Amino acid sequence: MDKCVKRLGMGITSGKAAKAVENQRARKLYEEIFDEDSPAFVDYYFRVKAAENEIFVVENEKQEILATLHLNPYKMMFCDERVKTNYIVAVATRADCRHQGMMRSLLQASLQEMYRREETFTWLMPAAEAIYRPFGFRFIYEKNKMTVTADVLQRAETDENWQIHSDQEVSGDIFCEEAKKEDLAELACFAEKQLSKLAEVYTVHDIAYFEQRMQEAECEGGRLVLIRNENRICGYFLALREQREAWEIVVENAVQKQAFPAVLRWLEAGREKCTLTAFPKIWEQYAKSENVPAIMGRIVHLERFVRCLKTKKEQEFKIRLTDSLIPENNGYFLIKTGAGGGTVTKAGNLSEKKEKMFRSLDIGQLTEELFRLSVFLNEVV
Repeated sequence: MDKCVKRLGMGITSGKAAKAVENQRARKLYEEIFDEDSPAFVDYYFRVKAAENEIFVVENEKQEILATLHLNPYKMMFCDERVKTNYIVAVATRADCRHQGMMRSLLQASLQEMYRREETFTWLMPAAEAIYRPFGFRFIYEKNKMTVTADVLQRAETDENWQIHSDQEVSGDIFCEEAKKEDLAELACFAEKQLSKLAEVYTVHDIAYFEQRMQEAECEGGRLVLIRNENRICGYFLALREQREAWEIVVENAVQKQAFPAVLRWLEAGREKCTLTAFPKIWEQYAKSENVPAIMGRIVHLERFVRCLKTKKEQEFKIRLTDSLIPENNGYFLIKTGAGGGTVTKAGNLSEKKEKMFRSLDIGQLTEELFRLSVFLNEVV
């Protein structure tokens, strides 16, 4: 049976609506493989995300889709530079077509397209690390997680031994309320200011970003919630209130002590235990927490990646790089990094003696070595 790898919507020039219609062809396989997703969420995904993403597929001669890989575009801050990246999702193969190399073909086709566009890196949330590690992906982000019980709330409300000492005095009530569309401009400004302090790599949290996160949460019964100090936004999080779960909890340092019990009260932690994921590290003093590896990443365009990379100390690497999916990344390279960015020089016609001066690394090992940055990528879709 003949099979081919293609990108849905190629040649469509009449806008997002037409692209979304073409991308709907991938919905059947999505629903078959990801049957844990609610119909409301799938509707949201193919209405909103499929209007802007790229879907690579493997088809047979009957134009039946046998396997898919979706590239969801995200604007990213990477060492103070705004770059375009893609979040790989919905990697799926029809049950009767597995173990035929289709996933590898899709990864290679999509990575080569991203390389052509000079994208710095790509990222995904793996079902299992072992699936993506052979293709050069390594964990670049982990999130803390803890379960909070009623006694923790009581202790937090009365604790006088808070370990953060801020020179900014906090006055006024700290409380939580659901975000409204008219709040999103202020929230986007707040998030940009806070995330630039938290991490060197993070998704750009503009108004459009928060609009999508609100829709995404609401279709599963969740909410985007603001933390306020009187009328001022001083934090936010996403939550499923009935399940008492909250995640992506971002709070400015000055109010982290008061915000902790405020979040727990909103989740009604006094009645039942609740779960917090990706929250201010200082809150770990109140309950046992664990760090959970969450997002894997991979260098796509070596030169573009290094050009953005900023390091406090000047560093130099001589490497012989191998990349089984992007041939252009293969070769002998001299890499230099520093506070102003980095450079890559490809070496050619080396003598056997000089070749021995270069360390042999594959693209995954280099990703681990260069991606020693603070990262905030707490995405779901």
